[in-house]
Amino acid sequence: MGSAIPDNSQLGSSKKILVVHPYLNDVIRGSEEVLLKILEVLIERKHNVTLLGELPSGSIFDNLPVSSIKQIQYDSEVDVKPKRFQAHRRLLFRHPRLKNKLCREVGEMDLEIISRDTMYLIGAGKKSVAYVHFPENLVRMHNPDVKHRWLWKLLYWPIIFQRERQVKKIDLLMCNSYYTQNAIMDRWGRKAEVVYPPVDIEDFKPAKKELFVVSVGCFVPNKNYELIVQVAKQMPNVKFVIVGRKCLNDPYYDKIAALKPDNVDLIANATHADLSVLLGKAKVYLHGMIGEHFGISVVEAMAAGCIPVVHNTGGPKEIVGSYGSLYNSVDECIKAIEEALQSEINPSDLVERAKMFCSDNFKKQFITTLEKYGLL
Repeated sequence: MGSAIPDNSQLGSSKKILVVHPYLNDVIRGSEEVLLKILEVLIERKHNVTLLGELPSGSIFDNLPVSSIKQIQYDSEVDVKPKRFQAHRRLLFRHPRLKNKLCREVGEMDLEIISRDTMYLIGAGKKSVAYVHFPENLVRMHNPDVKHRWLWKLLYWPIIFQRERQVKKIDLLMCNSYYTQNAIMDRWGRKAEVVYPPVDIEDFKPAKKELFVVSVGCFVPNKNYELIVQVAKQMPNVKFVIVGRKCLNDPYYDKIAALKPDNVDLIANATHADLSVLLGKAKVYLHGMIGEHFGISVVEAMAAGCIPVVHNTGGPKEIVGSYGSLYNSVDECIKAIEEALQSEINPSDLVERAKMFCSDNFKKQFITTLEKYGLL
């Protein structure tokens, strides 16, 4: 889809904008997609962009006109083992030491945009914006089932305290779903504007549908693949496929492999092209995670014409709307899958729903929100 973002040369003078994203993951995830689209739209509007962080080669950033961006390395020091207390070292000691140095190198900016973690605000902009994927990732402190939760609270209290200080300095918070918006209000007492993250839906298209169920996500415990195993055991005549990234000697992958019945196939580290083909053929997409912050894989599946069956929580509930089914229990999940497999819903309707989460919509909403608050 071609961008419909207006040329900034017709709207006024360009701004000096700092985008802060210190550490890029080896595997491209939602935060990297958000960073890419922010950089694209700022370049399209002819702003003077500086990136605090380094773009990797051989990735989604390859087609970005990097000559239009000044890149400043965040930190030359490399984390070494042990990994224990790495968050404390980075956020409580290293970042405060680097802030003044980085501010001098960057110079005064009109706007500072943090696209990874609010803790990395350096204060170089006259105004600041943060795109929040979730208010904090220290899940242990908020999970009532975890033993010794008080110990985790004590251990991470300095980080939480410092993060809340940083959040108070930020002029505008954006976030990826109304679920995250509520969490931000609950934990930080701040309002946030919902701007759904960008999904490259163009790579996914419906094919001739086959009666099987697919699930997508890294092989990590919070993806809740145990639920899919439970469901599959009670639906022995239905084929289930779980596709995800796994690390070498991955204990969670091994656990699911040991638990699964014969009607469940595990596909590790599939290529993007293979994933696109698989989603194109699948009739149903099953999402097992509870409280997913957004759910990019749900959008991709709908773009491929899969009928989504998701838990009645989090961002996926917002994505699906009336175009799929919600469940609260294994029994409800089984019933929803049975109905979806027999459904006559037109895949093109699902594709249309997925389009509301496309990259161009993200760009438009991102710029509109900045303009709404007088930041551009």
